[in-house]
Amino acid sequence: MTITIGSGATRRDLSDQDAIKLTSGRDFWSSESVAGIPAIRMSDGPHGLRYQAQASDHLGINEAVPATAFPTASASASSWEPGLLAKMGAAIAEEARALNVDVVLGPGVNIKRNPLGGRNFEFFSEDPLLTGALAAAWIAGLQSKGVGASLKHFAGNSQETDRLRSDSLIDATALHELYLEAFRLAVTQSQPETVMIAYNLLNGTYMSDHEYLLNTVLRGQWGFKGAVVTDWGALNDKVASLNAGTDLEMPSSGHLFDQSALAALKTGRLDRARLTRAVANIAAIADRKRPAFTGDRAALLQKHVALAQQIEEHAAVLMKNDGALPLRPGRKLAVIGALAAQTRIQGAGSSHITTPQSMSILAGLKAAGHAVTYAPGYPLDGAADAALVAEAVAKAHAAEDVVVVLGLPATAEAEGTDRTSLALPKAQVALLHTVAAANPNVVVLLVAGSVVTTDWAKDAKAVLNLFLGGEAVGAAAERLLFGAVSPSGKLAETYPKRYADVPSSALYGRSPLSVPYAESLYVGYRYYDKAKMAVAYPFGFGLSYTTFRLSDARLAAAHLAKSDPALTVTVAVTNTGAVRGAEVVQAYVSEDDQDQLVPKQALAAFQKVWLAPGERQTVTLTLPQRAFCRWDEAHQQFTLAGGAWHVFVGTSSRDLSAALPLTVDAPAFRIAAPAWYRQPSGLPSVKAFTALSGLTPAPASAPKPGAFTRLSVPRDLAKYSLVARLVATAVIANMQKNDGTPKDSPEGQFLATIVWDTPLVRLAQQSGGSLKLWMVDALVALANHGKTAPRG
Repeated sequence: MTITIGSGATRRDLSDQDAIKLTSGRDFWSSESVAGIPAIRMSDGPHGLRYQAQASDHLGINEAVPATAFPTASASASSWEPGLLAKMGAAIAEEARALNVDVVLGPGVNIKRNPLGGRNFEFFSEDPLLTGALAAAWIAGLQSKGVGASLKHFAGNSQETDRLRSDSLIDATALHELYLEAFRLAVTQSQPETVMIAYNLLNGTYMSDHEYLLNTVLRGQWGFKGAVVTDWGALNDKVASLNAGTDLEMPSSGHLFDQSALAALKTGRLDRARLTRAVANIAAIADRKRPAFTGDRAALLQKHVALAQQIEEHAAVLMKNDGALPLRPGRKLAVIGALAAQTRIQGAGSSHITTPQSMSILAGLKAAGHAVTYAPGYPLDGAADAALVAEAVAKAHAAEDVVVVLGLPATAEAEGTDRTSLALPKAQVALLHTVAAANPNVVVLLVAGSVVTTDWAKDAKAVLNLFLGGEAVGAAAERLLFGAVSPSGKLAETYPKRYADVPSSALYGRSPLSVPYAESLYVGYRYYDKAKMAVAYPFGFGLSYTTFRLSDARLAAAHLAKSDPALTVTVAVTNTGAVRGAEVVQAYVSEDDQDQLVPKQALAAFQKVWLAPGERQTVTLTLPQRAFCRWDEAHQQFTLAGGAWHVFVGTSSRDLSAALPLTVDAPAFRIAAPAWYRQPSGLPSVKAFTALSGLTPAPASAPKPGAFTRLSVPRDLAKYSLVARLVATAVIANMQKNDGTPKDSPEGQFLATIVWDTPLVRLAQQSGGSLKLWMVDALVALANHGKTAPRG
């Protein structure tokens, strides 16, 4: 039989075998080309293109073609400027077309549930509105240049530990109001060409097989028109995934499951109409006419350096300033910290970019003509070194101003592994304390893509957070330090005082295979603000070299009816200081009835405005009706929640200068919940979560012989099978050798972690056919019949 797609000149008739073949990749980066349907070339690139010329390179970690390294998402999100994200997307698209790339894998919009997430540097925020707005802009910019986006990782992907087989247990309210909302905004506003499904299960079902989320929600409720693509190796069941709404398996699995899918098609277990949908969606992307690049790629990369620098300048957050910044040129300046000379610009893993140029903080200061003395102060490996400290103290004592660069080591922020602590390396904190005792005029530059504890900030007169600032971080840092540009970034996530304050801290990483999101929608400021928890730095916070005043906040109406699509609020913003700067006006909405599962307040609109000294501007924010709606699980829709509300206007979730009452004219809608969820205090219990959601986590159990399957990981099998251990060790060593990756480097450790913790069948799917299913079954059988394997 055949499957027909298109009509007229675009009509294609595919045999059943070719149709099924089209739904799996050809190699690591490309789809198949059959029946005149061209291949689709994909590439990593959430904050810069990671194009690899080889057809297959294991897990995609080896050297890539040079490209612009923009600030990572945790930095760019802190700009609160969708326009800049649109420019980044367009720039990445231009570089993609220069290499004939059709689809770029990004942006990542997973909510930062816990600050220990190893991949948090790749994600925008703890807030879905901010995340969705930035993602929609990035996608629009990318696709305006003819390159498709792949919105990822759909959905509930909040950890790296056991990410290929963990089950995210999320109640309906949190799922729709928090974890899906950024995806919805990006899909409905920008229609990405593809959506990438995550590895994990969600409420007991692998995402590749999740018909409710893929067909009912993504395509049905949101109107998604593109193709659903698996993350690399995330296919669980070929037949179930096609039926559920997945279109394309990536990368190539050597067509491991084609024959079983063909047999299922003949018996009717694989729905022919759904296979036709998948083929048509893939063909629509493959057939899309894309602009050819005719310029000089090297010149293009040089042009984009300025944009990377501008994004970093607008994203850096001034977290503290007791008059130390901006620095004054001509004063004796000491720069201390190994990260000043070897500044980290990105994290490790699949987003790692090969950049033709990268300017460190130290190089940026010297390039601008500043005479500085430098001391490393600490080794990058985190060890204490008394000689380095002594040198740093001597140079600090002889200086008038001291810049100390602190941050996370490369191994702390990497795909495939979660962090174990929020603290900076002890040697760095001890160095800061000693240096500040020698010279109190200390400015700390923070280089970290993820949240850290900041009890050390008492030793600094100023703290400027650069995050992971991309290849132009050095030039941007110099301009920020010396006042050529005033810091205008705002935190896109809360910095808690200590990890124990994080609402998911007691459960995160403790039972990684069955993960109860027990805090529900109380993530980030949604928890801290309602629980009245003191924080180090609140969501939306950021200082400037100037000052601002918000005044005359007004709602357009005192009532919101069902027929009103939106409500506007206006506020006057005045620059009351002496230099040009920017303020981010933020509007939050809050139900007066707080005795229910509802955040104290939720971000509903924002706008960044640049003002000259003395300038005043009236800002109008549009609050969509959706901001006043709650998820109604029984009717599978958002419903307007009638009653008394307030709209708060301010400059962070803790600095709200106006409280404007509002009545929503609709029936009341309350979400009943156990006591902790009505007024959270302390940490939630699994028992309360089960009462809220009806979801019960599976008890943790150590895998033993007789229980191993194709979904077991080499780390577990190796305990009972010497063959499995030897095979995994050989695969890791071979990959590290072929990729030229030292085994102790972040990339080498990433490769090893990925292999040890990837289910055997997933390794087979990513092997391009070199690891056969019979080999997988043989390894499973050996482990199932083995005893504890000898060490050796």
